[in-house]
Amino acid sequence: MKNVFKILLVFIVVSISFVSLGACSKKDKISSNNKERLKNIKMPLENQDALELDVYFDGCKSDEKVEVVKEELILPKEEVLGQYIMNALIKGPSIESNLKPIFPMDTRLLSFSIKDNIAVVNLTKEAVLERSKTKEEACIRSVVNTLTQLPAVDMVKILVDNSEVETLGGNYSIISPIGKDDTLVKLNKQ
Repeated sequence: MKNVFKILLVFIVVSISFVSLGACSKKDKISSNNKERLKNIKMPLENQDALELDVYFDGCKSDEKVEVVKEELILPKEEVLGQYIMNALIKGPSIESNLKPIFPMDTRLLSFSIKDNIAVVNLTKEAVLERSKTKEEACIRSVVNTLTQLPAVDMVKILVDNSEVETLGGNYSIISPIGKDDTLVKLNKQ
């Protein structure tokens, strides 16, 4: 009787293991399929470098008849994506994550553009605060490594309130554009 019980117990454990492993591989396959679908999603009127969208405005000529008129909007695709990515960095990691935000909560993105393969990130003054060397380097590297994933971006220039600033945290210079593999320039502190 003991042997039958042991065999039954082993059978149940093995069966549960197979079902669990099968579910994991199925989930991974589903995740892979979803990633493939996302790669293939296209916006209407999307071309290689731009998104063409229609934006509708009030075109009424009198109060008697409603008229909504479209205006064509052409957006540089990588700038739209870069702006979205920067806002995600400013927002911070997900709640479930053990990662830490790189900017104070009240930091905002004023503007984002790409010119001559340099992403220009314009942040509010809240982005500037005393930080340790490691925290400041983590902040700068996070921005640079994230944005240089975009094919059109080789370097990143950080502005604060539309102006060049020497540093974000008192330790490293951000006067010049910074590339992914660049060594950060330490400030000479007196």
